[in-house]
Amino acid sequence: MSRFASPLEFHAAVCDLFPTFTQEFEPNEAIDTYHQVVMALSPRLATYLSADSGGTTRDFCAVVNDMVEAGGDQRNAIETCLLEHATQVGCRKLLQPYLNVTAKQELR
Repeated sequence: MSRFASPLEFHAAVCDLFPTFTQEFEPNEAIDTYHQVVMALSPRLATYLSADSGGTTRDFCAVVNDMVEAGGDQRNAIETCLLEHATQVGCRKLLQPYLNVTAKQELR
């Protein structure tokens, strides 16, 4: 079972890790899908992780690992919108050390 019961909960967790991400959605914009959140996050993720001086990268990878293990829409969103494009968005090397085996299989 995932720790994110909805895309809104996932969005809140990402905003806790990366506070500036709260500005990526309009105040009244509906957050309806996990894909929507991951697609908004992916182009900015390398910048967020490069600025990390603590355990934020590890904490974010725990979120990724949880989503992969949850299956369904969560897994599909994190794999197709982030892991399969990690090199393109410049975060593959930052993520790789903290991902579990299943998530690493989708890392490109």
